[in-house]
Amino acid sequence: GVHGIITSGSLGESSTLSYEEKQEVLRVAVETADGRVPVLMGVAFTTTAEACRAVEDAQVNGAEGFMVLPAMLYPADRRETLTHFRTVADASGKPIMIYNNPVAYTVDCTVDMLEELADEPMFVAIKESSDDVRRVTDIINRLGDRYQLFTGVDNLAMESLLMGSVGWVAGLVCAFPQETVAIYNLIQAGRIAEAR
Repeated sequence: GVHGIITSGSLGESSTLSYEEKQEVLRVAVETADGRVPVLMGVAFTTTAEACRAVEDAQVNGAEGFMVLPAMLYPADRRETLTHFRTVADASGKPIMIYNNPVAYTVDCTVDMLEELADEPMFVAIKESSDDVRRVTDIINRLGDRYQLFTGVDNLAMESLLMGSVGWVAGLVCAFPQETVAIYNLIQAGRIAEAR
């Protein structure tokens, strides 16, 4: 019942699989999904050049879009982060979800930065994982519906969805797929007490 699949998640697969294995996981997911849901590839690499190579290869392997993080390990400043995202967008040719997770990766893609990136049409969504539900409100107040906003913190998913996120990129779904989808569907239907 999930509405999409993202391969090579950042905390697990990305740090443990080789470049070739990440591309193979994508190929298997695309084949298995067989067009029933979109398949995106997570793009979390230590360099911008490697991220660009990954999106180029992933397009050949069937990726319909990308979830892109700032370059890993090195805590980039504002200019470097914006340059990274724009450079990957230039290489992608497919829609991009910007993944903001300053808690785990030390780089915060702030509302100001998202506003600056809003002129790039490849950026269509944000996975917001700052651990602060108020960020959802801040993004909506500043940018309206410019981006599709997804929550990425499982234990704040309900709150984020209630505050205006349109989707949930869940880790919980790997262990509890039916329950995760049920919570999402109940919230979308306005059945808040049941979701809680």
